[in-house]
Amino acid sequence: MKKYALVIDSTVYLLDEEVKKYDLTRVSLNIIDKEESFKELDVDVEFVYSRLDNGHVLTTSQPSPGEFLATYEELFSKGYEKIFVVCLSDQISGTYQSATLARNMLEAPKNVYVFNSGLAAFGNEMIALRVIEMIDAKKDFDVIIDRINKLISQSNLIFTLESLTSLLRSGRLTKAKALIGTVLRVKPLIQMIGGKLDLFKSERTHKKVISEIIKRMKETTEGYEHIYARILEHNTEQALFLKAAIENAFDNIKITYTDSLGPIFCLHLGKKGYGVSWCAE
Repeated sequence: MKKYALVIDSTVYLLDEEVKKYDLTRVSLNIIDKEESFKELDVDVEFVYSRLDNGHVLTTSQPSPGEFLATYEELFSKGYEKIFVVCLSDQISGTYQSATLARNMLEAPKNVYVFNSGLAAFGNEMIALRVIEMIDAKKDFDVIIDRINKLISQSNLIFTLESLTSLLRSGRLTKAKALIGTVLRVKPLIQMIGGKLDLFKSERTHKKVISEIIKRMKETTEGYEHIYARILEHNTEQALFLKAAIENAFDNIKITYTDSLGPIFCLHLGKKGYGVSWCAE
């Protein structure tokens, strides 16, 4: 009998092969175009870019509590005893609230734990991979919860984009901050703080962007024994230089690398960017 299950939302962009290999269950967010609604899992990145290029205004919405509830009930019917959920930060999406409401509808809500990661996309992929490792190692439910929450408390996420237009359009950044990067043509550094996106600095070159990221990583991991990182490459080779710089700066780090970014985050972030999420213990 499979004891523990992991549910992720559709913005945790692990590869289809990984989803199958680790027997993960995905709950889809939605992309809305006027009166039409599409499951993120049913469309691709080109669908988003094509509609945006043709002047469509796209928005997104979280899964309903009913969708999470149906997922939980199906997993329990298959013999799973406990369920973990990794999903978008509650500060940028209602997905966490939907997952939690569904949990509270169950007869035994204590059998489902929804992590409030404060992260998104490749940051949540990093957390999901740690959960998978612990499930595979047959760690106890409460042990997994305790360790993952400690890792979340030590988690960071920083990225840069070619353009801030998409973040401005989606309301994820204030107009004033978005215009700084767009008008001045600098490289914006965006971090997740308290689960929200914050443009905290701008640099003139990619070299300086990478230097600032390394500096932040050193400041937040000093004294820790193990570091875990997930690097995102979104249509730019600069991520390879970031990876090399991280490997050169740390000898106690485990790095995973992804060039996968799905429709909803391509809608919000645009066509080019790179970044890293990391945690330490």
